Amino acid sequence: MTAADPSPSLFVRPLGAVEGNPTALKLILGGKLRELRTGAGLDPADVDERLGFSRSKTSRIELGRHGCKPSDAEALLDLYGVRDEEDAAEFMRLVQQSRRPDWWRSFGDVLSDFFQPLVALEGAAATIRTYEPFYIPGLLQTSAYTRAVIESGPGHLLAHEVRRRVDLRQERQRQLDQPDAPRLWAVIDESVLMRSVGGPQVMRDQLTHLVAMMRRPRVTLQIAPLDVTAAVGVGTGVSYLRFALGDLKDAVYIEHLTDSTFSQKPVTVEQYRDMLDRLGACALTPKETLGKLEERLASLG
Repeated sequence: MTAADPSPSLFVRPLGAVEGNPTALKLILGGKLRELRTGAGLDPADVDERLGFSRSKTSRIELGRHGCKPSDAEALLDLYGVRDEEDAAEFMRLVQQSRRPDWWRSFGDVLSDFFQPLVALEGAAATIRTYEPFYIPGLLQTSAYTRAVIESGPGHLLAHEVRRRVDLRQERQRQLDQPDAPRLWAVIDESVLMRSVGGPQVMRDQLTHLVAMMRRPRVTLQIAPLDVTAAVGVGTGVSYLRFALGDLKDAVYIEHLTDSTFSQKPVTVEQYRDMLDRLGACALTPKETLGKLEERLASLG
């Protein structure tokens, strides 16, 4: 076996906001362990056998699906021939960070499995790009607008279930208040402005909130006229997560009628990134969008 020979920067590269995201850390650490294993010339099954792991445990750790215990991490680094004490210490520090509970775990009662990957990783993104054909994007909604959207959905929810869903969305929005928050670039369909969600007062407050959010340097909002969305052929909501670190793959979240798809496949990500590029190029500029919002506000009285 040839021991892995990681460069000094393999573990100590600054991670910024990612350090506060246990899910993202698990993915990064798993990827680094996969690199070390490959460099050591071992298969996952070899590692499982040598370290007495349960079947496929190594693969689950590398995919970020299984938290890595400090004792397991130490055994893996030793097996892979990592001898640099500084590298090992930094890696173990990140392992400890990755074992903290994600903030969204406390919303497990209202957070669907298909929505979880987006919520888990959006805070670690450098840029969030989103297109919404029916509603204001969740990260830009007021609590009253969110409540109206939830209450108009299928099925009957109890009052506390509605409140929990509203709280979840508000908590997601607080990530935009952090010093190293993601940049948000949102495109909304023009028809969204014409839908009176929750009534005139809710819409007035919502549009006023959009105008205020547009003043933030890290928020870009564009309105896509109806002829633009028809030409581009967009029929569903899409969110694209762009990560600054090469250790995290860009991802897209595609909404469907009753569920959604979260994908990090390069072909799929590129397809939807191209769609968002075309939408952004054809949509109203932010200045024109501001004018459209003010025009709609005036019509609401």
